[in-house]
Amino acid sequence: MPQQPILNEILRKIPSLKAHWEIYFLLRKSFSLEGKDFDFDKDKMAVRELFSIRVLKDSKMGFATCTSLDRISDAFDHAIMLAENSDPDEFSEIPEPGQLQDVHVYDGELEKVKNNLKDFLLEMQKGAFEDKRVKKLRNSEVRISFDEKGFINSKGLEISYKFSQITAHIMAIAEDLESQMGWSYKAERFLKNVNFFEIGRDAATKATLLLNGKKIKSFKGYGLIIPAVAVEFLELVCQSLSAENFLLGKSIFINKMDKSVINDKINIIDDGLLKERFGSTPFDGEGVPTKRKLLIEKGILKGLMHNCYTAKRSGLKSSTGNALRTERGISVGPTNLYLDTESRKYSFEELLKIIDRGIYVIDVMGMHTANPISGDFSVGAAGLYIEKGEIKYPLKEVVISGNIGDFFKNITAIGEDLTFYGNVGSPTLLVEGLDISG
Repeated sequence: MPQQPILNEILRKIPSLKAHWEIYFLLRKSFSLEGKDFDFDKDKMAVRELFSIRVLKDSKMGFATCTSLDRISDAFDHAIMLAENSDPDEFSEIPEPGQLQDVHVYDGELEKVKNNLKDFLLEMQKGAFEDKRVKKLRNSEVRISFDEKGFINSKGLEISYKFSQITAHIMAIAEDLESQMGWSYKAERFLKNVNFFEIGRDAATKATLLLNGKKIKSFKGYGLIIPAVAVEFLELVCQSLSAENFLLGKSIFINKMDKSVINDKINIIDDGLLKERFGSTPFDGEGVPTKRKLLIEKGILKGLMHNCYTAKRSGLKSSTGNALRTERGISVGPTNLYLDTESRKYSFEELLKIIDRGIYVIDVMGMHTANPISGDFSVGAAGLYIEKGEIKYPLKEVVISGNIGDFFKNITAIGEDLTFYGNVGSPTLLVEGLDISG
């Protein structure tokens, strides 16, 4: 890979020291516009620079950050001081360079339209207002960002890549005797993968479907879970697939390696090399090459997501390329995590016909209250009542509860509509045995 000019600038700022070191850099320029009801405000352009330094000396790690090239030397001094005053940890390390795979993560088309966000926002709002029952918008926003990220370390790693991303979200309010809200969101790296009108229409559909809901008595039945909600449940599983949480005892999968943990038809995969996906990247938050990992295969737990520290502490030869850079240091997180199956996939109509009695779940509230260790959850739900394969009417004041492990074990079938929300994706899920409380 040709050396980028920014690498030369940074190299000139790095002091000479007798220790292993690493510097991660992020240069970001973003453009955003907010608006509602065909009005626009908060037109912003922002620039961010971040330089994150780690120093490893005598098995002791020091971490520091700065927001200017001119402060890199000072940040190194601070990191060295913290390392010298830290306790040694035999599992700390700076990774060796690895062979990167080229991943297409930059869309030049976004450069051409970064000053035309009003057109995108208008299109999204038109989609929401297509249904006349939508009377107003709570908020809508479109954002385009351009990043340059890279690493330099004492072991010879020198990499730099450019990334692009476009995100859009909208919340619509529908009225008919009462009011209901619906939201929609999209995050992509490439403009061609975003349909702004459909984003707005999706928010409107969710809002209008819920109008004039009825109360029901509690029962145990099927849950037909749309991808946007299925992703929220999958994110809970994702936390338990983090080796960091696993080592801390904060995982529902403790002592279950190579054992069945979910439905035997289901695979859960993390793949940083997927074409044009939001989480795709050639390297992780430590500069380690990313790859495809089958974490759960046909229901059996096969592996976890690791950074260099958790891999070494777990006795593995190398990281899985899942280091996540945060303001406080290095953590573990997914690249593109998604649920799939090698079994038959069903259309929405086919899934619906299976249901004798259940709920079509199009939104949940309070997922953050789920217990990440036990897996127990009890969340508010918005959806529609299903009986004998037909959607009957919208519901109100509904709670669904259960255990996240049981939820994924009880998946009866999955849809053919794998959809990503950011870097996590799922198709529609049909889950039996949900406790549905009125």
